[in-house]
Amino acid sequence: MSSKPGIFSFNAAQITSSMRGQYRAVQPYEKLSLQPGEQGLSLVIELPMDARIDDRVNVVLTKHGERNAKCEVSLVVDPESYLTKIVEIKVKQSLDAGPYFMQLNLVGLHDYLKNAAEFDIILNERIIVSEPVSEAVTTQTTGFKRIFNSAVSAVLSVF
Repeated sequence: MSSKPGIFSFNAAQITSSMRGQYRAVQPYEKLSLQPGEQGLSLVIELPMDARIDDRVNVVLTKHGERNAKCEVSLVVDPESYLTKIVEIKVKQSLDAGPYFMQLNLVGLHDYLKNAAEFDIILNERIIVSEPVSEAVTTQTTGFKRIFNSAVSAVLSVF
């Protein structure tokens, strides 16, 4: 196995050679062992030819033998990544070590699925990330707003 980091592609046939710059193309049949860094897990993904600006790349990690996703990360394709056709997604969520299914989804403008790919990966180490306090406060505020708005709309619907 090469020491170069792997690049995940939606279409392995799209990568003309097994090397693209500083990255080695990961084939769908490989079981790739990934080593998380101090800031979480970093995944380099080659965008398919049908990717457009403002499309979303979703990464879903599901532990082998389980039904529910353990981690979902999303990234919007910006003009720079559209031109280079390469994006880097950082998984900043706590995950246990072990085997995972990784699903890549390219979602278009109106939330329709444009492209998908699946890979088997193995996390060598557990990822431990402390949750920021500000996100919890934002979630509570959003929940309060939602309840308040639904109560107001219920009262106004009577009239």
